[in-house]
Amino acid sequence: MRHRDQWILIEGPFKPSESLDCDEITVFFPDFYDLKSSVPLKGARTYRLSPEELRKNCEAYLAQKPPSKGPLTRSSWVEPQREHFLQALEGIQSRIQKSEIQKAVPAIFARSSQTVTAAERVQMVLKLLEAPPTLYVYGFWQNGEGVLGATPEVLFDYSQGVMKTMALAGTCPKAEALERESLLDDEKEMQEHLLVLEDLKNTLKSWGEVKTKGPEILELPMLYHLKTEIEVHCAQKPDFLSLIEQLHPTPALGVAPRSQGYQWMAEFPGQEGRRGFGAPFAFLGSEEALCLVAIRNLQWNSSVSMIGSGCGIVAASEFEREWRELYQKRLSVRKILGLEV
Repeated sequence: MRHRDQWILIEGPFKPSESLDCDEITVFFPDFYDLKSSVPLKGARTYRLSPEELRKNCEAYLAQKPPSKGPLTRSSWVEPQREHFLQALEGIQSRIQKSEIQKAVPAIFARSSQTVTAAERVQMVLKLLEAPPTLYVYGFWQNGEGVLGATPEVLFDYSQGVMKTMALAGTCPKAEALERESLLDDEKEMQEHLLVLEDLKNTLKSWGEVKTKGPEILELPMLYHLKTEIEVHCAQKPDFLSLIEQLHPTPALGVAPRSQGYQWMAEFPGQEGRRGFGAPFAFLGSEEALCLVAIRNLQWNSSVSMIGSGCGIVAASEFEREWRELYQKRLSVRKILGLEV
């Protein structure tokens, strides 16, 4: 992961961590729908590198093992089916009309039958060195499957008694910015954002006084988002795994209100292989923890690669506008990983 101008690399083999009360960083990356699907994992060795040190290591690897023109870079992607997303949108808006929910976030996936080689991973890491500081670069792979990406969203960042998080919801592709009003003036996007913000404020208030800053517009290479920063000074250190269970998923990736659950979204078509998309991706220490929201990534196993995207559906959501946003989010992943010129 990239954090505070350092690149932290954890080398395997990985084994279950018996305790978080140690100096070693453990990694926790469960499935979106099942937080019990994984346990915190401890690696064999941890390295902390500067960007230049990481670059030199990657270039040295590629010099020894020059990649052929890799299959993933020339792979054609099978885009998600429009009817699958339409079914999800209509199903969510039906629940909204019945006053069961106010918002939900379906996910759809582009897929490739080609997978990721070791050299391609190194090439993508080199490309991610150029990612802007507004993005958290992260990845994990073992046993032929993995994930690599750069997310703008943090579930929580805890250090020295202070918990920081964010409400990140409301999106405008840069390609449409001149044709649309500012996100801060967009009633639909602001409604979506405030649903996430109010949920987080209510969830976090048991830990201490909740202070917010925003909303403001977060600029990314291809997208604008609405973002409100949140800070809580905690009277005591949280149990990090319990905190993940308490927060995941926020309405930025799940459902508002939380009481309606989110497991029912797994029934929408096209969800095969979702695994960790949108799940918590946590780096846990004894006194500090950083838990990301695993979006804007490439997932792969031995037979398929996937790029997912999700969008918040409220009563005012329109199919074509959301469909374009979903595509722009997937395209941003391909570009930041160097898979698209």
